[in-house]
Amino acid sequence: MKIVEIAKFTSLNRAPLVIEGYLFEGSDPEAPSVAVVGAMEGKNILPLYTASKLVDFLKNKIQNEDKIKGNILIIPSINSYALNINERFWPLDKTDINMMFPGYELGETTQRIAKKVFDAICGYNYGIILESRDDLSNCIPYVKLFKSGFEDIEGAKTFGFRLISHKELTPIDTVTLQYNWQLWETKAYSIICPNANQIDINSSNEIFEGIVQFLSKNGLIGYKVLNGFESTVATQDEVEIVKAPKSGIFITTRKEGTCVSKDDVIGQIVHSLNGEIIYNFLAPCNGMIVCCYKNGLILEGTLTFRLIGSG
Repeated sequence: MKIVEIAKFTSLNRAPLVIEGYLFEGSDPEAPSVAVVGAMEGKNILPLYTASKLVDFLKNKIQNEDKIKGNILIIPSINSYALNINERFWPLDKTDINMMFPGYELGETTQRIAKKVFDAICGYNYGIILESRDDLSNCIPYVKLFKSGFEDIEGAKTFGFRLISHKELTPIDTVTLQYNWQLWETKAYSIICPNANQIDINSSNEIFEGIVQFLSKNGLIGYKVLNGFESTVATQDEVEIVKAPKSGIFITTRKEGTCVSKDDVIGQIVHSLNGEIIYNFLAPCNGMIVCCYKNGLILEGTLTFRLIGSG
């Protein structure tokens, strides 16, 4: 394993921002290569943890170096300034690094960070981006792919996650890492992690095992793994949305990842002053809950559940 410096930026009032990558050189020159990008935001704790867990696995758990077939680069954290002070975006101007690709070396700080990172990861056959949802919901881990014309659905299935979200490409998505990586002929995938500051070990293990399965099935490591799920590919039109008709205290009675039948009670709204149940959320279809609103208080019109129907 080699520790490589991806970028270093000096600061007037604190230690320099140093972005480091962990490079595991493969034994087979014909094997493909992969780069894994962890936390780009300061609240991406689960992506940070999962990336660091992958470094530990490759360094300490694969005893025979010949088991690493292709080059693997892992960058656990890009935005350590934000991580250190629990800010979501770049602390100085609140910009999102994942909206700055492919970057610009003479631009704003986040554009220059994106440029350095992009230069370091260009040329890899595969790219894995660990992200968290940007709304107030918990979700099952899943792969997100844009309908860009460059997406690799079959490759995404080798992670073995339950869900692949195949989303329409919007103009703002063209400045994300996934889209630009794909433009430069890397098969890139975004893994969406539950959005929480506490580590969910079960979710982290599922994501970690999915990445290991991907590495094994695509010839990057020689390591036997059990097969995961047969992934369901879903578009936005296939997602059932449930919104709150009232305000109050929100309680979920079924969690994300739970299979439900139509009209099952999946949540409740309780009157915040007298404790009366004023609304029961009913499942709109047979299927699986893939996302749940996570705040205890809810406002009228808030999106509370997303479900994937099973027909």
